[in-house]
Amino acid sequence: MSPARKWFFVVNVMTAKIVNRRVLIVDDNESIHDDFQQILAGSPKDHRSFADCKQAILGSTPAPTRIPPFELQSAYQGQDGLQLVSQANQQGRPFSIAFVDGRMPPGWDGVETAARILAVDPNIQIVLCTAFSDHSLADILERFGTNDRVMMLQKPFDVVATCLLAVSLSEKWRLTHEANARLNRQATQITDARRVMAIIESCLDELESGHDELRHHAVELTGRLQQRTVEVLGTRDLAMFALAQLADSRDPETGEHLLRMRAYAQLLAEHLIIDSPYSDQLDKAFLEDFYRSTPLHDIGKVGIPDQILLKPGRLTVEEFEIMKQHTVIGAEALEKAAKQNRYGTFLTMAAEIARWHHERFDGRGYPDGLSGQSIPLSARITALADVFDALTSSRVYKDAIPADESRRIIEEQDGQQFDPVVVAAFRACYDEFLLVKDTIDNGSQSVDLPLVSFDQPLPLFARAEAVDVTSNPI
Repeated sequence: MSPARKWFFVVNVMTAKIVNRRVLIVDDNESIHDDFQQILAGSPKDHRSFADCKQAILGSTPAPTRIPPFELQSAYQGQDGLQLVSQANQQGRPFSIAFVDGRMPPGWDGVETAARILAVDPNIQIVLCTAFSDHSLADILERFGTNDRVMMLQKPFDVVATCLLAVSLSEKWRLTHEANARLNRQATQITDARRVMAIIESCLDELESGHDELRHHAVELTGRLQQRTVEVLGTRDLAMFALAQLADSRDPETGEHLLRMRAYAQLLAEHLIIDSPYSDQLDKAFLEDFYRSTPLHDIGKVGIPDQILLKPGRLTVEEFEIMKQHTVIGAEALEKAAKQNRYGTFLTMAAEIARWHHERFDGRGYPDGLSGQSIPLSARITALADVFDALTSSRVYKDAIPADESRRIIEEQDGQQFDPVVVAAFRACYDEFLLVKDTIDNGSQSVDLPLVSFDQPLPLFARAEAVDVTSNPI
């Protein structure tokens, strides 16, 4: 491997760019092909470098310089050039540039050749190499209009201009290719988001149908009604959790994040309903909706581009602004679903959590800068549970922080990032947090812990039912 090609390979690996330096020369004059070899190929017959060529023209003595080498292929008639372009596309190795002679008797001229090549590969950059007498500007405009893929290079060639033109056009091809790839990824993300919404709507439609059927047969099918209700609720819970896992699967935060975070949040809610200034705001209905809603807190990440969501290092300011939008994307999707079915009330709480679980008690959070008790209680509880799991879990960009150190960090944010009442509940439940983490991480879940359980009613409410919630029935 020559030094120039070794450099070219390393740069491409380090920058992760798709560089295409494949160039097609279509000209009936063999000496023209030799000229392009000397200018662009990096290994000309007389071994002149780009600096040597530039020196020959300008009469200067520049520092040794080499352009990145191009891979050249030759065709001596337009028909042969068209065949090479077709073959290259079929092999997945398209040309980025084609230098086409203006006249190539007895075959097609340059204009006809360029038009036929563009019909096969609309992304290729065409450079018509013409003398003053070959084609007029009117000829070019009449055939190609304002097509930005066709340009002209006057004969005889200026070596420096030809080199710079080749480098610029190959970079233009790369930028166009990357832009098209981004558009395709965004289209895929939109399709994924629509698929998620279709699943949610399908689940809600099934619920409504099930409720209508059960209403009509309530008198004679009381027993079956109860069984059916349990089955439907279990299916809904499973579907919602599956949707949450679908969103979470695109995020580097893999593992049992949803299980732990939901368990932590439920422990806090149970403690607050028993003994806190917020007891009058909580009841069994809140706990049930909260249990089903917390796993959906990051569902909006399905709408974040992969290059940001999966980035292993620190996000730039611009990337972080895009990442923040997952709160709004998730909330709007859940709000839309909640409005379309009267049996999806728990999705209203899920939308609140999705939108505001990154707000701060001191008002410096996002997306809306809410502060204090203007942040819904469900979001304030979820915020602390989510942060504790993030701190104590490994990520691609950090190691896990010990639980005691994570506790200290959270307590330092008392009244700043977190609601002081929720922090007090966290202190009271800390030992149970450790038990939950150890149990889930070891894969030894028990129905006595606040974990996923679809074979019976939610196991979390045994402690909450010890207090009087009859004043706030479900």
